[in-house]
Amino acid sequence: MLRLPIAVRQKELPVIWSLSESYWWRKRRGYVLWPLLIGIALCAFGLWSALAYEHNQAVFRAHAVRTTAVIDSIYTSAPSQDYDAPTFAEYALVRFVTLGSRARARVLVASDCRGVCVPTYRIGQTLTVYYDPDNLRYAKLKSQLRGPSATSLTALLAFGSLGLVLIGAAVVNMHTA
Repeated sequence: MLRLPIAVRQKELPVIWSLSESYWWRKRRGYVLWPLLIGIALCAFGLWSALAYEHNQAVFRAHAVRTTAVIDSIYTSAPSQDYDAPTFAEYALVRFVTLGSRARARVLVASDCRGVCVPTYRIGQTLTVYYDPDNLRYAKLKSQLRGPSATSLTALLAFGSLGLVLIGAAVVNMHTA
């Protein structure tokens, strides 16, 4: 039988390979901190994106100028690839006169259409739009100028719920042995 020298038999294993509590805690801490930090970051990003969207819409409403425009053409967006029936939006390219110059803008006239959109507008029709004097290509109908919308909640719910799941995972990891 082969016997190891006494110096080798009595040598302790390095700390990294030991099962001491301090190493376990250092390793375990990563299972708690990373999901916690990522979860908090996702919640913060969702909140920031919702607030930024609402701020941009409020600035547009504050600076919007009312004018009369004529529809040059109407087109639809590509259908969305979703689990339900595909949806699409309908846009109108309008022209209007502002401060002595002609401008063109794209206006959303119908959204979330499934199958066929009932034509509410036609080419050559005159309608009232609101535009931003700093960005003449961006215009909206009066019906789109309302206050806070559910669109801002989409990012908040998507990123916030994913963040809460990761925070919950961190809490579960912290309390399990």
